Amino acid sequence: MTEGFVSSSDGTRLAYRAWPSPGARVTFAVVHGLGEHSGRYERFARGMAPYQMATFAVDLRGHGKSDGRRGHVDSWAQWVDDAAAFVAHVESQTEGEVVPLGHSFGGTVMLSTVRAQKLPPARTRRFIVSSPALRLRVKVPAWKSSLASVASTLVPRLAMDNEVNPGSVSRIPEVVEAYRADPLVHSRISSRLYAEWANAATENLERAGEINIPFLILAGSADPLIDPAGSEELHRRTPNTSTLNMLDGRYHEPFNDLGSDEVFSSIAEWLRRP
Repeated sequence: MTEGFVSSSDGTRLAYRAWPSPGARVTFAVVHGLGEHSGRYERFARGMAPYQMATFAVDLRGHGKSDGRRGHVDSWAQWVDDAAAFVAHVESQTEGEVVPLGHSFGGTVMLSTVRAQKLPPARTRRFIVSSPALRLRVKVPAWKSSLASVASTLVPRLAMDNEVNPGSVSRIPEVVEAYRADPLVHSRISSRLYAEWANAATENLERAGEINIPFLILAGSADPLIDPAGSEELHRRTPNTSTLNMLDGRYHEPFNDLGSDEVFSSIAEWLRRP
């Protein structure tokens, strides 16, 4: 594993990790979920390496080792710009096809980035979303949702708990404990970020028809955090471009859950298609 930094369009310094694979024909550009960071994708990188596929993963602003207030953006467009700058950097550092992959909140970011046509067109012709955060299954208290809506304008940096139960990410106890103990994992979400995400999730579903390149949707049927119905709706709205792989019994992080080898194999199989 190697580490580096790339600058977003406004100069914000973003950290990333890379797991090279000699002779890789595909390189993933991974955008993580809320509160986590690029280092949690080592299991994914190791799982895809036998298929001659390399992995780069970024820390979005406000996460991991990147600059920015923890769990905050001024606008969703900042994360879209972060993702676009990162994918462009991966293209500059590698050969072969680059496949962007967004997980959870990062999946919503990736959908927004594709719709905005901000991905570099040179070697990016398809992408993947994993447990895209389009609808929540976890119940957010009504008072907190209402407060976030008002505070987004009045006190946009007001920090709240993101309501993520570590036990929802995986059925593997060691993964859950590592999540709890990870010093780079945080539980913060600002009122502005919550409001920006809610708007982006709604818009990505309503305007999903604007997506004009193929993509794979991975969703766990037993995800306690993100409602897989959001993935099903996304697929219904994009019948000509999307492939839905509903993973029976899986929790929120299919790459870090029981049966992950089957998930890695399904990704490789999808990428082998013309």
